[in-house]
Amino acid sequence: MKKITLSRLKNTEFPTIYNQLLLSDELNESQLKTILALSMAFIKFQNKEINDLGYRLILLYSRKTRDYKPLYEISQNNGLIPISKYIYSFLGYGDKYGNLQTEINDIQNNKYQINNVYRTKEQKNLIDFTYENQQRSKVIIAPTSYGKTELIIDMIQKNENYNICIVTPSKSLLAQTKRRIMKVIGNKKIITQPEMYSESEDRVVAVLTQERLLRLLQLHKELSFDMLIIDEAHNLLEKSQKDSKRSILLASVIILCFSKNNNLICNFVTPFMKSLDNLKVKYTNIDFVSHIVTEFVKSELFYFHDIREGKEELYDQYMNNFIPTKNNSRYQTDSELILAKADEKNIIYLNKPKDLEKFAEELSQNKNIIESPIIKKAVSDLKNFIHPEYNLARFLEHGVIYHHGAVPESVRFFIEDLYVNNPELKFLIANSTLLEGVNIPATKMFILDPFKGRGYMNPSSFKNLIGRICRFSEIFDDERGNLDYLLPEVHILKGQYCFKDFTPKGFIRKTKCSVIADFDDVNENPLLENSISDAEEITDANEFIENISDNSIVDIPSTRKVNTFFGKLCFQNNINIFDIVTHEEEITAEINDLSYIATDLNIVFDLLNYIFFKRMSEEINSNSNIRRLQDVKARNFYKMILNWRMLGMKTSDMVLQMLAYWQTLENDELTYVGRWGDEKRGGFRELWTIVANKSNSEKVNLAIVRLKEEFDFIDNEIIKYIEVLYQLELLEEELYLKLKYGTSDADKIALINCGISNYLSDLLREKYSDFFQINLEENNVTFNKQIIEAMENEKENGVLITEVKINSNL
Repeated sequence: MKKITLSRLKNTEFPTIYNQLLLSDELNESQLKTILALSMAFIKFQNKEINDLGYRLILLYSRKTRDYKPLYEISQNNGLIPISKYIYSFLGYGDKYGNLQTEINDIQNNKYQINNVYRTKEQKNLIDFTYENQQRSKVIIAPTSYGKTELIIDMIQKNENYNICIVTPSKSLLAQTKRRIMKVIGNKKIITQPEMYSESEDRVVAVLTQERLLRLLQLHKELSFDMLIIDEAHNLLEKSQKDSKRSILLASVIILCFSKNNNLICNFVTPFMKSLDNLKVKYTNIDFVSHIVTEFVKSELFYFHDIREGKEELYDQYMNNFIPTKNNSRYQTDSELILAKADEKNIIYLNKPKDLEKFAEELSQNKNIIESPIIKKAVSDLKNFIHPEYNLARFLEHGVIYHHGAVPESVRFFIEDLYVNNPELKFLIANSTLLEGVNIPATKMFILDPFKGRGYMNPSSFKNLIGRICRFSEIFDDERGNLDYLLPEVHILKGQYCFKDFTPKGFIRKTKCSVIADFDDVNENPLLENSISDAEEITDANEFIENISDNSIVDIPSTRKVNTFFGKLCFQNNINIFDIVTHEEEITAEINDLSYIATDLNIVFDLLNYIFFKRMSEEINSNSNIRRLQDVKARNFYKMILNWRMLGMKTSDMVLQMLAYWQTLENDELTYVGRWGDEKRGGFRELWTIVANKSNSEKVNLAIVRLKEEFDFIDNEIIKYIEVLYQLELLEEELYLKLKYGTSDADKIALINCGISNYLSDLLREKYSDFFQINLEENNVTFNKQIIEAMENEKENGVLITEVKINSNL
């Protein structure tokens, strides 16, 4: 027999019967027998694509006939134990068709039960690999839902004397990771802010972003780690931008940690990576072993809908072809299609937050109000916490919620918890925040815009996104599980939110959906081996890593080093708005001539402008937020909202204050609102708006998102410059603390550092002081389990209750 390949198979009669099966057409008994015979033959082939196609045929056959006996046999023989166990126990096949062999299988399957969950053979192999290589650096490449968080927790438990840091790409994933660890290890301290560290610590367990880890290492030069766990490690390969060097910073903290401990164990965890050599970090000799999961459990079904043309096609990644379906011309709008095809839990992807909220409005208008006491209470809580005209509260009434970076953090925790625990909530509309590892249950995905940021979604982003649906926990759930979820449906729509030139073939080519499509990692980080970075990028990265450490790391004679304390502080705080080495001597001389320190906000911003902003490089885009700080009006604006935080205002009061501020503007005055803009001012991007032209509801919701983004800008950018002022002793300590935390009270700062918001910390100290303990020596807060019950009895806002839950082991 000639060697079978997909291309040869495509030129036979196979596609005809295969297409009928994909489209769930009527098939006679002879055709079904043919499909079974083909699937069994394909599964025996060594060619992986043919082997996987055989398994896909079995899944499609099972969906069509509801005969799961072939799937039971295949899954049992191939180590897909959760599938065979589900068929045997929950579909009753043990009682209907059981025999001595199935009884033996069921007994043998118990060895795959770990922590009361049945694992696949590859999952167990991954657990065994991690256990056997505890003391070695590792690369773990495994799809979403393979239990990577459980592995991380196991690393923490198995190395109880190690200082361990889990480096996460985002604050939202940080909070989620912290909570999942605390559920296993109890009320042991987990550091999520540099200021939480105490030199008396016996053992450090930290969950930090790379920015926070760098700050921790600089504040405590004696601290070293025994183990780093780099979550979502593929982010290391990303190209840095002028205004964001996060991938370089991530590589830098790995290098710094290694320089402090040559025996550092560094574990890289990622859902995909083509070449392991791309994770080799310069200036370290980290030698890792690897485990790559190749197991094939889910097989996606890709549907393309052209709403404008009234066409629907199913794309098959094996035959690499598009199959017209019978559903043409049925749907007139994106929302009509989604409502018709929705499942119990659905993720709807849009790139732009502005579009995301617009579609949430459209979808909710086509759904009835949910008559549920839980939802009604949640809607009331959101309106009271934020504003009565908050869009998210209005859409929640109809079972629709949205999720993006400008949703206030405590609100995001609240709606995620609501979505997970309430079956009435079926629609979550989100953007790329979902790519950062946020675990939310869903069984169908609808993609309304193929972009991520300013470009097409790349293959890794697409695979990461679709991996968010049909997790093992949904497929094999005792009550709501469904083996149809082994064939996850991904619907890509060409409608009102998709650009006009979009073509399914172009999307397939860009995202490499075909199983035979090959793609390489794009390694654009100059601090990694095998990087494609140019000489200038490598020089800049070397200069950065050499100057953030007190010890020489790069040791390249041509690498420039700073000579002043000021220059060192700029590098250590990741300040890059001008050439530090060129300006450090001149600025140091000017600082030495100063005869005063900052005692109020006005002086602080005068000093920031005098030392930093007036020297900003011309290379910085004129539309950049940081560039705006050269304008006195912009500086006055940030002084104003920083003052609101220092006064301890709650979010709802800040919204009202923002509305009042906008009332003072001229009717035709352009206001910077970033990605929420609809007007241009000199540039080519719509980053501005005329607030006076907005309705009251539009102003309210614009104020909500802008407050979140402005405080993110303060915490991520402006605070860096304030840190330098403080370290130069140009800022009094009490004012420094108020600028950073909104308070100089030590107890309140301890609560804020453990994740509790400014307003909630006041409430807890005022009404619930008996339910938590603050240890200032150890910089730690522990909560009593009764605090949740006490808050519920007092009918506190649900957003605040969820905030306590997410930041404690409750």
